[in-house]
Amino acid sequence: MAKTLGKSTLSALLVVGGHELRSRLRDGTAPLIALVAPILLATMFGLALGGDDDPPFKATIGVVDLDGGEFPASVQREALNTDELKGVLTFRQYPDEAAARGAVDGGESGAALVFPAGFSESVGAGRGGQVSVLESPESPLAGVVARSMVDRISALVEARTLAVRASLEAGVPADRVQLFVEENGAAGPALSLVGDPVSGGKVDLAVHYGAGMAVMFAFFVVGTTARSLLVERQNGTLDRMRAAPLPLWTALMGKSAVGFGLALVSMCATWLSSVLIFGASWGDPLGVFLLLLAHVFAATAIVMLVASRAKTDAQADGYTLGVAFVFAFLGGSIVPVYNLPEWLRSVSLITPNGWVSAGLSELAGTGAGPSAVLVPIAVVTGIGVVAGTLALLGFRKGRFA
Repeated sequence: MAKTLGKSTLSALLVVGGHELRSRLRDGTAPLIALVAPILLATMFGLALGGDDDPPFKATIGVVDLDGGEFPASVQREALNTDELKGVLTFRQYPDEAAARGAVDGGESGAALVFPAGFSESVGAGRGGQVSVLESPESPLAGVVARSMVDRISALVEARTLAVRASLEAGVPADRVQLFVEENGAAGPALSLVGDPVSGGKVDLAVHYGAGMAVMFAFFVVGTTARSLLVERQNGTLDRMRAAPLPLWTALMGKSAVGFGLALVSMCATWLSSVLIFGASWGDPLGVFLLLLAHVFAATAIVMLVASRAKTDAQADGYTLGVAFVFAFLGGSIVPVYNLPEWLRSVSLITPNGWVSAGLSELAGTGAGPSAVLVPIAVVTGIGVVAGTLALLGFRKGRFA
């Protein structure tokens, strides 16, 4: 008896899923929402913001050179001559930190670097040194560039410090250490911001908007199946299913599985189109696929949670639309997270979009493997588990029980 019931349940799942898939293909919503719309929008954004040789973003960085030595000047020369930053950076000089702070607060410069007095001498002697960054929440892009430069400067200073100390320990006379270090490959800074989110031009934008559209439209794709569930409830189809010796969750699972599958196809197709059209690399393929898989699971659960609270199909559409756009905005699918105010950057981590965006940035920016995105995958999956549990409880308490 149990075996017969199990076969009947499986057959019912296949029937419900097959009917749902045929319906979505027949009315044209699946090809339009899952394939045409996300690929078209991702391509348009990529072409509009990355389709020429000029960088899409520019930043003005203030410089306070209290040192007057070679190191600050060399840093600026290297930055302006770096391929990744040509046309992106403009440096503006200020006499002191107060003037730079006023310029940053007033919007004249997006951020500022402050080189303290004696910086070059301290670095040359192996005592290290620290460069300060002045930022404004109104110019997050400039802050990203400035912090990236300081990170590279700090690494160079640390390397110079270690080289000087090693030379002294090796017996090099103190008055010859600086010359010895320079002759052996530590003459000065060499900046490179490869992998930085502002330096990738067209390819990085293609990744960002391709991923953003894929992540956002996953909600819309699943939303079509959630809507059909409510339509069938209104038409009495679900009431007729109650007469059969089958649990009603077969309808939920059958339709959810179709939504899950279509959303996964949608995301993978957008990923592929980004690679083929722009030559963009999203990073390690396995890591990318696992992130997309986790997001589709979370999106399916969240949309079903929304459907469990809706009374009509129109209401479900409205809820899904609202959730998708709010999550897309907060999670960086539309506007890059580094362009958001500081408090919104923290809020982005309550959305699956935010974690997927962070994970894809890690994969595309550093060339890391799947192990680098285990935390985003786990968090997004956890969001899906919580939302799915709440959805089941909502359906059980409502008319679907």
